[in-house]
Amino acid sequence: MSRVGARARGGAVLGFLLLAIPIARLALQAPASAASRPAAAASSSPAAGFHVPAPAKTILKNGLTVLVLERHEIPLLQVQLMIKAGSAADPAGKAGMADLTARLLRRGTRTRTAQQFSEEVEFVGGSVEAAAGLDRTLVAGEFASRDSEVALNLLSDMVLNPSFKEEEFAREQRLLIGEAVSRLDDPEALADEAFAAWLFGTHPYGRSPEGTKKSLAAITRTDVASFYEARYAPNNAVLAIVGDIGAAQAAQHADRYFAAWKKRAVPELKIGEAAQVRGRKVLLIDKPDATQTQIRFGNVGIRRNDPEYFPLLVGNAVLGGGFTSWLVEEVRVKRGLTYFIRSSLLPYRSSGMIRVSTFSKNNTVPETIEVALEQVKRLRGGAIPPEDLDKARNFLAGTFPVRIESPDALAGLTLDIDLYGLDPDYINQYQKRVRAVGIDGVRRAARLVPTDDLAIVILGPAAALKEPLGRLGPVSVRPIDAALE
Repeated sequence: MSRVGARARGGAVLGFLLLAIPIARLALQAPASAASRPAAAASSSPAAGFHVPAPAKTILKNGLTVLVLERHEIPLLQVQLMIKAGSAADPAGKAGMADLTARLLRRGTRTRTAQQFSEEVEFVGGSVEAAAGLDRTLVAGEFASRDSEVALNLLSDMVLNPSFKEEEFAREQRLLIGEAVSRLDDPEALADEAFAAWLFGTHPYGRSPEGTKKSLAAITRTDVASFYEARYAPNNAVLAIVGDIGAAQAAQHADRYFAAWKKRAVPELKIGEAAQVRGRKVLLIDKPDATQTQIRFGNVGIRRNDPEYFPLLVGNAVLGGGFTSWLVEEVRVKRGLTYFIRSSLLPYRSSGMIRVSTFSKNNTVPETIEVALEQVKRLRGGAIPPEDLDKARNFLAGTFPVRIESPDALAGLTLDIDLYGLDPDYINQYQKRVRAVGIDGVRRAARLVPTDDLAIVILGPAAALKEPLGRLGPVSVRPIDAALE
């Protein structure tokens, strides 16, 4: 998956970064030394604290918000345009519309063919990607800083002047359908996607951002054009520019290339909070030839700007957010039931999810789930050793500066702050807020972590697993090609 695709599909970028979810897409750069770093860059070492200046903010006459962060260590420029609408805005039965619309932006404009567009990007050694996630669509480009005008010219053309040619629509639709079918052969990705659908049900967050074979086939070119007209507006967008460029120059470039984008009314997108699962419901996706079984369980969680975010973030790090967490120690190290296990706090705009993810040999699936649930109950019980709390806080605070060091990660977090209504000084306050979380805060937040009320998804051989899984709750069985129905 591409870097922008990973960020857009994941929703809250920071949640993924800080919970040790593997986002290899972010090309993280080691911090420059204090002596060589300009005043506008982040200063000091992770151990001593650091500071990132507030982005220079400009609002163009058409309503487009432009945020500029100067980073002069390397001659690169990251440009990310966020449309405040993602797959949650897809109509029911047409999941994947926002993503298909985004991908078609690179497939030609009214001034450039798809081939001409690609050639111009490649000529300057740049890259341009577009994808939709749950809450937003992201159009991103990385270029040498000397090519800043080329970058903004290309991105503005693809966003302001898409052609949506019938032949390009048909081609991209076929590609996405092919990708949807191929995901059936990726047990880990399929289990993640199936869990979201099983957990959220008919709520917009239950829709696959990439779509399914059935939903993608139902989308027409007219649907895509209508989605674009309804959601792509400068007053529904934020442009983040991070890298080796002056703030005034970047704002001038943005005005030059985006000023022609016409402001218009955007339909209100109302996404209510998702309902929690009550009791336990188990979905068993039958993969008869599987020798290892994918396991997911959890429930609806908090929205990104919930006051309990930081206490729950620290509690999750204790439970399963790092290599020294309880889940890793008890399930992997002591019992050898898996090579990989994690718990994840995935907060979105109106709701989120709390999820435990792992896999195990078919004959140890019940034991793996049992031991994992014991650790969740242990967290809810509040008996957290001080040293475990310290490790979690140190892990989160210590890795934060490095994880946001690259321009693309910093641009993504800058957009998160806007999208989720976070504290404008969130970046500089992050370490302080993590370290301020005490045992009482974690105990309070841990009550939000479910044990008895659970959505459970198991992907493995039904013949061997259905009977033992019955102890967890009522089991629904589906063939793998109907996993997302």
